[in-house]
Amino acid sequence: MDRKYIKGLARDTIKRHFTAILLVTTIPILLDIYGVLSENDGLRILPSFILSLIVSIFASSISPFIDKLILKMNRHEPISFQKDLLEVFKTNGKRYVLTMWLREISIFFWSLLLVIPGIYKAYSYSLVSYLLVDNADLSYKEALSKSEELMEGFKMDWFIMDLSFLLWDILALFTFGIPYIWVTPYKRVTYARFYEERINASVSIKNFVS
Repeated sequence: MDRKYIKGLARDTIKRHFTAILLVTTIPILLDIYGVLSENDGLRILPSFILSLIVSIFASSISPFIDKLILKMNRHEPISFQKDLLEVFKTNGKRYVLTMWLREISIFFWSLLLVIPGIYKAYSYSLVSYLLVDNADLSYKEALSKSEELMEGFKMDWFIMDLSFLLWDILALFTFGIPYIWVTPYKRVTYARFYEERINASVSIKNFVS
């Protein structure tokens, strides 16, 4: 997986649709900034474990709606906040939210065994959100299974992609999370591009075999 190529495509998408992407990722940006600020005990409303769990579940629940818009911008398709958010919420909202909750619950129980299995499953299920919005008839079991299939042999690529943002994350810790105004959209678009590359490669392999 060519990390530099994928991040280059992501930057190109952001340049073309900067305002729209900034609006779409407003909530994730605020959650990331709050995550940094909450490290200050004076701003921590709940114990860190409970707070992290609540934020994780909420962020996971809204991911499919955000990722749907990002995928459309990556594909240079027109977006409509009413059609792509409100109408989709009415028709697929329950399926999206329940599947993402089940994803988080699965990762949580794997984490109870040891930290490593939990991290392993988190990477295995990295593509669930994108698969949901790209496949209207996909059940939650199929979404989890398909994500595991696509991530087989590519978890390290995703991990290295995560590491490539590490310096930005460290900078955010010392600057009240301000860099997340840029980094959060950058991450979201990059991960969506990663998904596109895996899907395209999977389709190419199937066509070659057939």
